[in-house]
Amino acid sequence: MIVGITGGIGSGKTTVAKIIEVFGFPVYYSDQRAKELMNENEDLKKQLKIYFGEELYQNDLLDRAKLAAKIFQDKEALFFVNSIVHPAVRADFNSWAKKQTVKLVFQESALLFEIGAQKVMDCTILVTANENTRIERVMKRDKCTRDEVLSRMKSQLVDAEKEKLASFIIQNDAQKLVIPQVLQIIEKLKS
Repeated sequence: MIVGITGGIGSGKTTVAKIIEVFGFPVYYSDQRAKELMNENEDLKKQLKIYFGEELYQNDLLDRAKLAAKIFQDKEALFFVNSIVHPAVRADFNSWAKKQTVKLVFQESALLFEIGAQKVMDCTILVTANENTRIERVMKRDKCTRDEVLSRMKSQLVDAEKEKLASFIIQNDAQKLVIPQVLQIIEKLKS
């Protein structure tokens, strides 16, 4: 069974994924693997260099700040990057999933619903938190401004839209304990 884990920036989806790992289930971190694939996958590197120029890579490593600056200012550039990276991540995930020896595997992805990946999942977990909590978390984590966080949030669906697509919802804003929510979902998935 493949279970997607998603949530808006700063919602705590990675924290939930780490808790799931502690309980012995494998988690594939899509965003992290996407970053790695853009450095490891020669075809991706070639396509990115053709589109953005050789200077996108310094010492054969992607200059992520340069790429971010380009894609957050240009919707066509963002569309292009997504159109080549998402299929590469999907293929990498499928290869990874086949190697797992347990019946329950998880895929953490920030843009799960935005790219329609929930259609190939058995179910999904949405991690939510109120907007101010999310903004504060990201400002602290990424050492960026409120406006920068809000700009990133604009590229994601709002929680109300995601909730319509989610199989399970975990509240992660200090109103409810997270671990019991995770355990409850795992028990339902195992049964």
